[in-house]
Amino acid sequence: MPVGTLRIDGRKFRIISEKEYRSLQAAKRMQEREARQDAADLAIALRRIKDPKRKTIPLAQFKAQLGL
Repeated sequence: MPVGTLRIDGRKFRIISEKEYRSLQAAKRMQEREARQDAADLAIALRRIKDPKRKTIPLAQFKAQLGL
């Protein structure tokens, strides 16, 4: 929660506690880590989809195997 507001050259800045600042930094690092992991997972999935040796089955057969 901001504890104050500061204006410099017409720009508005919020003053927050160091604890809140560190919490925001940690959340940002977590989001960046998750984004990197998502990108890596997507790259693996796309590589597997393009693999011509990979066997595929029709959707109807897949649903039948799952009992859907």
